[in-house]
Amino acid sequence: MSYERIFGSGPTGLAGTFSLWAAAYLLGEWLGIPPIGMNPTVLMVLLWFFIMDFAVTVIWSLLALPVLERGKKLVISGPYRLMRHPFYAAFIWSGTGVAAVWLQSWLLIFSVIPIHFFWVWHIRNEELFLLEQFGVEYKTYMEATGQFFPILRRDKST
Repeated sequence: MSYERIFGSGPTGLAGTFSLWAAAYLLGEWLGIPPIGMNPTVLMVLLWFFIMDFAVTVIWSLLALPVLERGKKLVISGPYRLMRHPFYAAFIWSGTGVAAVWLQSWLLIFSVIPIHFFWVWHIRNEELFLLEQFGVEYKTYMEATGQFFPILRRDKST
């Protein structure tokens, strides 16, 4: 089993994500940007929403794509029917939400934009690997799904 087949871009991408979160938080502190001023109850509700979304997406992704099937079988069910990289998406969207709400940092909220672009750049080799492994089947899957967010389309038959 190769490292690339089992882990993909995950470990290095997560290190980059944590680094961007830290940089955004520290920059906000250094610039003296005031914390998010929101009712504590609303903050707690948001925090639990992001934590639950993160947990469900990560667990669902891991259950839908077991370690022994990675790189051997193209999985397009479970969360993978909605997007190609739901595990990474959990960190981009919900993980950033957890960090931003927990630390009440405006810059952490906005860090989701560079984090998204970082991941688009970072997974290029993983997507090429999957194209080599699965060929036309993966190319078709790429056209039908978004990387980190579902493609929202209207049904063309209506």
